[in-house]
Amino acid sequence: MGVLDGKIAIVTGAARGHAEALAKRFAKEGAMISICDIVPVKQLEETVGAAARAEGADVCCFQCNVSNEKAVNKMVAATLDRFGTIDILANVVGITGPTKDVWQMDLGEWKQTLEVNLDSVFLCCKAVLPVMIKKKYGRIINFSSATGKQPLSHRTPYATSKMGIIGFTRTLAADVGRYNITVNAICPGIHEGRSIEMARARAEYMGKTFDEAKFRKEYQARLQHEKAVLAGRWCPDEGYVDIGSGPDDAASVATFIASDDAAMMTGQDINTSGGCMW
Repeated sequence: MGVLDGKIAIVTGAARGHAEALAKRFAKEGAMISICDIVPVKQLEETVGAAARAEGADVCCFQCNVSNEKAVNKMVAATLDRFGTIDILANVVGITGPTKDVWQMDLGEWKQTLEVNLDSVFLCCKAVLPVMIKKKYGRIINFSSATGKQPLSHRTPYATSKMGIIGFTRTLAADVGRYNITVNAICPGIHEGRSIEMARARAEYMGKTFDEAKFRKEYQARLQHEKAVLAGRWCPDEGYVDIGSGPDDAASVATFIASDDAAMMTGQDINTSGGCMW
């Protein structure tokens, strides 16, 4: 038996990274899941969908732009047709946005980042809440970032969106607590794909070349460093490096938040970043 046996979950952005880890973990813990991304359905079916089914889960896969209200409503309606209800919503999808100074970016770049990272959370919550309110039960998990609590230079749209998620989470928790619905945010560590995107964009901003193969090698070497420890960033003068945390760590915390064991946890933003605190 898993801690999510019989629960119905939606996970957005599930093709990779934290959302992929969540989908697999939720499946392993007994949930039936709807997963979506902007990649073709066939690709999602053959990768994350297949992995979730291997854990025994019933899975629906969708190609869905979650910043589009009609697309979100269609996905939620299809999930209800298939499973009859929705217990858990994990809003994980996100993009890095432009690496530029405010005076260099255009309005379209600003809007796209907020639409994908923040509007999508609003739209998905809006779509599932009537069902959760009617049944007086629900678990909503929004993904913010370390940047949700501190600046990230040259990344104003991203920082704004991730800080906005924390404000949205706390306020929605206050609004829906009367219906036995919890709303929490996770501020995760990094994953390799997102780290590459950010490093490449920063190199371009600084006018430098970016060697992806070298970056991947150094990224993996850091994880395997003989003095890699939790919160190693605090002891660099002693030769220690941060062991870091990744999608599986965030998935473990998300599973707890989604379970009935976390019934009294709401309105929180939880760091799963290997000891880094803000």
